[in-house]
Amino acid sequence: MTAIELARVGQSVTVIESRHIGAGATGAGLGVLSTPAAGAGFGDPDDTVHGRPRKVWHRERLAAQRYLLRLIEESGADCDMRRGVVLLAPDESGFDALSRTIEARNAYYETQDHMVSRDALDSEAGGRVGELYAGALVMPGAEHVQPAKMILGLADLARSLGVVICERTEVVGAQTSPDGFRVRTNGGDLTARDVFLATGGYTRDFNRYLWRRTLGLPSIAVASEELPADEVDDIFRSGRVLLENRHRGYSGRPSPDGRRVILAGPVGQTPLGRAEDTRHLHDYFLRLFPDLVGIEFTHCWTGFIAATRDAQGHSGAHGGIWYAVGASGLVSCADAGRRMAQNILHADATAAERDDHFPAWPLRASEALLWKGVEWSARLRDRVGKSRLR
Repeated sequence: MTAIELARVGQSVTVIESRHIGAGATGAGLGVLSTPAAGAGFGDPDDTVHGRPRKVWHRERLAAQRYLLRLIEESGADCDMRRGVVLLAPDESGFDALSRTIEARNAYYETQDHMVSRDALDSEAGGRVGELYAGALVMPGAEHVQPAKMILGLADLARSLGVVICERTEVVGAQTSPDGFRVRTNGGDLTARDVFLATGGYTRDFNRYLWRRTLGLPSIAVASEELPADEVDDIFRSGRVLLENRHRGYSGRPSPDGRRVILAGPVGQTPLGRAEDTRHLHDYFLRLFPDLVGIEFTHCWTGFIAATRDAQGHSGAHGGIWYAVGASGLVSCADAGRRMAQNILHADATAAERDDHFPAWPLRASEALLWKGVEWSARLRDRVGKSRLR
């Protein structure tokens, strides 16, 4: 988004990507666009959250969502956009929390969301969903896309505006120069007035400042072999995305052609490799859908999400280089990219150096121990009901 907005106003922009556009966690998610602002939850719009009314957070989120939808339309990307999300409540307290303010939220946001009790969950999903969950919030108008296709469409839009995209090119260094910066890559060097680092969960020793403040947590999505359409229909009876309202967001949906089951989640926080991660994800969903036993998963996408210690997105500059990390989800990432374009156009990087609220991870040099701590913390929050979206 940063490249698109800069190119719109006549800036010369080069995007350097070490793999291919859309590689990693961004292209491997379920692509849900309509979720609340991170940390603001589903409560009363007039309640104060983090020092501001919840509706202010959501107003910004809705504006960011509309921005991304406009870009998708402009790009002409065929990204299998569908509507309908079911947010599963693991317990009665979570169900009650979602239920209490639904009328106020529908009135404020002009939505048609509604609650489904445990007894009626069979209309949304098969397996043991009705047995294991207390009910669900159904959001019939919530959009979701195939994110890899969306990203390819946006890349084509960027190219049409004059952006140069260098795939499979790795940045190995950047030094200040009389013209700004000299960026060294394994394909040659180039000069730039401004440099924006968007490595996310892949930040390594190249930038120690960001490396100490981000942790690449693994995410995975898998697709099953082709199945009879009636078997897929029996799992996803309404055809909507299923999303768990826990600290960690496991999700599933039918493929656009209705012949495959697609599952996604953070699995364990310690990277174990594709085969074991796939098995963990499969085992997790077997609890919900016992009929998945014996089904082969033929496709797998993995990537790393940039986790910050305070679970918030952070942007600014360090050493004269712009950065933005920690934004969660397609909508938040798009909005962060748009904001960064404005910063680059109108702000001095040296004046944006301070970010006193961007804490470093403890034990950052001991990744295995740190990952284990994060994993067990997430499991504990799941168990005590610290839901992600409440």
